[in-house]
Amino acid sequence: MSRMVNVCFISPEYLPLSGGTGSYVYYLSNELMKRGNSVYIVTGYDQSGDFKVNERHRVFFLKTLKMPIVKSFQFAASASRKLTKMRGRLPVDITHVNLPLVPSFAVPSGFGKALISTVHSTWKGEAEAIKGEPYSRLNANEKFMVSFNWFLRFFEERMLERSNKIIAVSDFTRRELLQYYPVKADKIRVIHNGVDTSKFRPADDKLKAKAELGLSTVDKAILSVGRLYARKGLFTLIESAALVTKKFRNVKFIIAGKGLSNEMAKLVNYAEKLGVKENIVFTGYFPDKKLPRLYQAADIFAFSTFYENLPFAVLEALSTGLPVVTTRVGGIPEMIESGRNGFLVEPFNSRELAEKILFYLEHPATAAEMALSARGTIEARFDWRLIVKKVLAVYDEALS
Repeated sequence: MSRMVNVCFISPEYLPLSGGTGSYVYYLSNELMKRGNSVYIVTGYDQSGDFKVNERHRVFFLKTLKMPIVKSFQFAASASRKLTKMRGRLPVDITHVNLPLVPSFAVPSGFGKALISTVHSTWKGEAEAIKGEPYSRLNANEKFMVSFNWFLRFFEERMLERSNKIIAVSDFTRRELLQYYPVKADKIRVIHNGVDTSKFRPADDKLKAKAELGLSTVDKAILSVGRLYARKGLFTLIESAALVTKKFRNVKFIIAGKGLSNEMAKLVNYAEKLGVKENIVFTGYFPDKKLPRLYQAADIFAFSTFYENLPFAVLEALSTGLPVVTTRVGGIPEMIESGRNGFLVEPFNSRELAEKILFYLEHPATAAEMALSARGTIEARFDWRLIVKKVLAVYDEALS
């Protein structure tokens, strides 16, 4: 693509990196700037403030609440006011929003020359995924999302309708959009999420990485990264820990991520009930700067989710060259060919998950081969430098 563009991202998440949407905006915007494009970011934060980083990079922070869904609506109202003020003062070619977290009223009509929506998941898909979960396992956010799904979908559908082009982060997402929403197929482009391969890379010295993070160098570390939401299937992971530790005592399951309120307490209680509390380490929120080191210190990555579109955590684990076992859901099979660069198991099947973890522990040479293959997959298909070219092509299409 030859033309330079001025892109305005609208996302409640950006800094500090937390969640897939924040990661997406952070890495994609960096790649766009490296290629000479200008990027403005309107995002939620603890306080308001406008920052001009340099000629090509400006960030507008809007003070928002902590509750995720309520935050989305409060952020949208603030974003709309901010964009109305910015109109005419900043030249915007592409307005790039991230769904489902940005309701349609966030963008004043006629702001920018073209509107692009990247769909990270859908409100309908999320509700369908957790409808079988016991109500007691859902957090307040998930309960709201299920009860008021029609209301959330109203604003989501309006944004999809207004968009000139829609980027689906996986082919699974594309199919979900066509199944649940009145979207024209020719508006959708599938562009997978990317990963920074120089930041998330295999460890030169795993024992040193373990020691740095205070992990025992004799223990095998099995890592899971993600918010402590019901759909991440962490109860299944804890059940598999109970099976794995029967054979291998020196195993630690490291669960990195934060919950909303009492999710961690529920998981700790469950681990205690199954007698594996001593084998599980909850790190809470793990800062992005230290995250690559956490992956490098791990021996295996186990991700027991039951609804995903294209999770960053799996991309980061594959990029770090870890043996990965995760579920055959959503867009995950688009990056993992089971038995070659990782293992796919059925969701909710703790026995199958445990078997694959045990296979890696018992066959270190095969595990190392698969990990090498995992890294190769990322370099060939999921490096941000490849992804940004595809996004620029969609911008070009939307502006033509």
